[in-house]
Amino acid sequence: MFRAVRICAAMLLACLGLVVTATAPASAACTCKQGELEQQVNRADAIFRGTIDVVSPDGNGFTYDITASRAYRGTPERSTQVVSEGGRNACGLGELAVGTEYVFFATGTAAPYAADSCGGTSVANPTKIGKVEALLGAGTSVEPPPPPTAELTLVEDSAPAGFARTAAPGAAIALIGLLGLVVVRRLARR
Repeated sequence: MFRAVRICAAMLLACLGLVVTATAPASAACTCKQGELEQQVNRADAIFRGTIDVVSPDGNGFTYDITASRAYRGTPERSTQVVSEGGRNACGLGELAVGTEYVFFATGTAAPYAADSCGGTSVANPTKIGKVEALLGAGTSVEPPPPPTAELTLVEDSAPAGFARTAAPGAAIALIGLLGLVVVRRLARR
């Protein structure tokens, strides 16, 4: 009887071990391979450098507000966004550091662009920038949009008020002040 209990206990532990090892790969993080820089460039619709201004949690992933400084592919605006999915097998970028410049390898033709850790997005160090510029050239500077232009808006179509109409309130105040002074002087003499 004791031997049967030991065998049952051993089988139970073996089954639990199979359950633990069978579920481990399913909960593992991203399994993609980044590949060579040429492959990353070919997969990306937009490649640009930018500094992270704000990182906002978005479901399992993050949304990054970015000030783009140089574009190598695509036409990102100066103030743009990149989203990165998170979760079980999404291979997200995680919580990137605010104030740090990155080279983004993103998909999409307009903001918000999408990027993941498989695409090649990384910190914009001189080595990475040199390799990207060796493949794609120096890129173009991403300039801020021009300031809005001033527009003249007519308030009325009538001519401006004449001098007499403009000066009348000031003259009335001066006259009231003088009359008040006369009254105060007369009261002071009594």
